This record gives sequence, structure tokens and C-alpha cells, in this order.
Amino acid sequence: MNMQLNKYKFDQVIFLFLLALCLAALGLQCRTLQALSLFWPCNALLLGLLIRFPRFDTLSSLPAIYFGMVFADVLYGTPVSVSLGLDAANMAFIVTGRAVLLSPLFTRPYPRRLQALIRVFPASIISAAVCAAVGSFASQRYFHDDLLKGWISWFCEQLSTSILLLPLVITLLRKDELTQFVTDLRESSLMPLLSLLFSMVGGIYVGGGGSLIFPLPALMWCAVSYPIFFTCLLTLFTGIAEITLVASNVLNIQGSDDFFRIDSLASARLGVAAMTISPLIVALSTTANKKLVARITQRADYDFLTGALTRSGLSSRLAALATRRNKQNSFYGAAFVIDIDRFKSINDTYGHAAGDIVLAKTVECIRQSLQQTAIISRMGGEEFLVLIEGISQPRAYLLADRLRQSIERNAIVLNNINLNVTVSIGISTLNITDPTSLDESIKHADEQLYIAKTSGRNRVSPEFVL
Repeated sequence: MNMQLNKYKFDQVIFLFLLALCLAALGLQCRTLQALSLFWPCNALLLGLLIRFPRFDTLSSLPAIYFGMVFADVLYGTPVSVSLGLDAANMAFIVTGRAVLLSPLFTRPYPRRLQALIRVFPASIISAAVCAAVGSFASQRYFHDDLLKGWISWFCEQLSTSILLLPLVITLLRKDELTQFVTDLRESSLMPLLSLLFSMVGGIYVGGGGSLIFPLPALMWCAVSYPIFFTCLLTLFTGIAEITLVASNVLNIQGSDDFFRIDSLASARLGVAAMTISPLIVALSTTANKKLVARITQRADYDFLTGALTRSGLSSRLAALATRRNKQNSFYGAAFVIDIDRFKSINDTYGHAAGDIVLAKTVECIRQSLQQTAIISRMGGEEFLVLIEGISQPRAYLLADRLRQSIERNAIVLNNINLNVTVSIGISTLNITDPTSLDESIKHADEQLYIAKTSGRNRVSPEFVL
């Protein structure tokens, strides 16, 4: 077991070393391109990786990353002594950023990813400042660069790159989030995305310093319309596009004032950083509000004990189905009213806690026995309503009887005693054309349930003649 664990950790170290080497090589390659001069994504991507995937956040991770960067520098012909100094600045960014993002101080106990997202802006500023201090000192020592200009150059590049890349890596989707992400995108409008494209083109046409801010309203619209990961992706593309346009002189944003003047690329990076953090803040707020609404809706629409829909939840589900299909006649099929036989006796004999277990296990059996499209609602006490769409009358009876048998066979263990629960089921045809038609179907199914109860329980009574 220890050998397997050590091999797993060794594989992680090798992976981080190779990843740091490849990302550093990418940054070094980008430096040779005029359009992406001094674009260094390595630090932000690796920091985001340590935050997003905690299994990589170990004591051996930082040395592996450091030597991966140094090795890449050496491969590109940089002297070892120079590589050690310059990459120390990169490591200063990662170490400082990790400390700020994950520090338990001055915060409520948020989940790891949410806390990191909330702190992206201060972490980027502090990490970029520390990185710039180490990097400018190393540049002055090895290349005799101006200390202040070197600090400004390092700071602007690291700040803009961090704000562009770090949120994207932290919000990388898990497998269980992909389906909801695709669904949200399909239900979203294309208008915010089109407005972003038009604003980018308009900024190029107008030019000047104000052109950097042209995409901001569109990005804010995107932030409240799309999932947070997609918003981060859009801000990344927008920021890289603007930095590239400035570096290639397509956008000229340099002013004429010489007081503390910095070059246009550094100015662009500061502007992009200020612009792209705004949609992230809006997206975080929107995401938090959506989660709060979802929790409130969950409590209102779902029965806490069984997970079945409440009556209000049932109405919302049927209304959503009608809206999705764009027609009023949204539901035709069968309605089952299911009642647990002698449930009061179970409560009196075994206690109310045991009764709660019986309710939950019964709904679980109903859910497993019926098709996924069946709508299950708790009507009160031990009575449940099931709506099944597009099912014939004979098929509805066979399905209800199979469900009755399944519940009877499904023994529930209470205090080391196997309890066999039975149910009675009343069936009615279902044709929802307005809110009152559902009440009529439930009324008819209730009448059939009464017949099943008075006929001896543990049976199915259909409204229709087979």
C-alpha cells in the first residue's frame, strides 16, 4: 500500500514538472512573438491548478514546478544562474497567491473554490507585486534593466495574466457539472455574445484609450446571462485579444502626457485587468443569488423527508413542461393516488421515526419502479400522487400493479424486524387542459383509492374498465 502511495505521489511530481516545463516553454515561445510579447501564462495556470485540484497541492509540488521552469529556461539557452533568479520570481507569485487565496484569516468558512474566487483580485495584486519585486531585482542584476520600469513591466503583465487565467482554472467544471452547464448554455440567448463581438469591433474602429472599455457593458451582460465558467472564458478571450491588438499597434492607447508615463502595452494590461475583474464580480454575485434561489426553491417545491414534489412544486413542474412545449394541452396519461396501508398502526407500533423511514423507503421504491419521466408528489400524510404521461389505460393498470407488488416485496428493516408494507392505488385518466382538470383527475383517482381500501387493501382500482 505504501509503495502504491509513493508511486502515486511520484507520478504527480513528474506530471507537475513536465507541465511546468511545457507552460514555461510556451511562455518563452510567446516572448518571441511581437503580438504576445512578455505574455507569461505559466504562473497563473499552475497556481489555479493547485487551487482547483487539491491533490496536487503537496510539499513536493513547488520544487517540481520550480525545476520544471528552470529546465525550460536552460533549454532555451538561458544561463542556469539567471534562470534560478528569474524563476524565483515566478515561484514567489505562486507561493504568495496560494497563501492569499487559501488563508483562513479575514473570511467566513467558504468552500475552497468559492473562497479562492472571491479573493482573485487581491491575490492577483499582491502576488503580482511580490513577483515584480523579485523579478525586477533579478532583471537589474543580470540584465542591468531599470528597476522601476522593470517592476512596472513585471507587475502589469502578471496582474493582467492572473486576472484573465486564474478564474478560468479555478472554475473548471467537474464531470457532474457538465450536463447542467450545457443545459444552461442552450437556454441562454446569443445576444450578449453578439454584443461582445460588436463592441470589440467598435473599439478597434474608434481607437484611443477608451476603446479598451468598449467591451465592458457587453461583458457585464454576459456575466448575468451565462454560467460563470463561460463568463471567465469570454473575459480571457477578450483580454488576450485587446492585449494582442495593442501590442501589434492596431489599438493606439498611448496618451501625450509624460508625467509617470508607461508604455502602451503596460497601460493596456492595467486597463484589461481593471475591465475583466468586473464581470467576474458580477458573475460571482449572480451565481450566489442563483444558488440561494435554488435552495429556497428546493425547500418550497420538494418534501424534505421523501424528496417528492410538494403541491406547489407539482404546479411549477407542470407549468414548466407547458412552457417548454409551448402548448396548453401539456399532459395526457394516467394519475395514480397511492396510500400506504395501515400507516397509523406502523406509527403507533414502531414510532414516528420508523414511520418516516417507511415513507422515505416507499417513495424510493416508487421512483425505482417507475420510468424516469414519472412525476411523484406527496399529497399529505401517507398519500402520494404519481403522474405518468403518454401511457394507455391497460398499460397504466399493469404498471400500477407491478408497483404494488414491488413495494410489497421490498421489506423494510425496523429495529431488526422485517416489515412488509403494502399500498392501495387508485387510477384515473389524465388530460390536463387547465388547472381544474388536474383536480378532477385527482378526485377520480381518490374515489378509486377508496374502492381499493374498502375492497381489502393492497390492490389497484382503475377508473376505466379493462
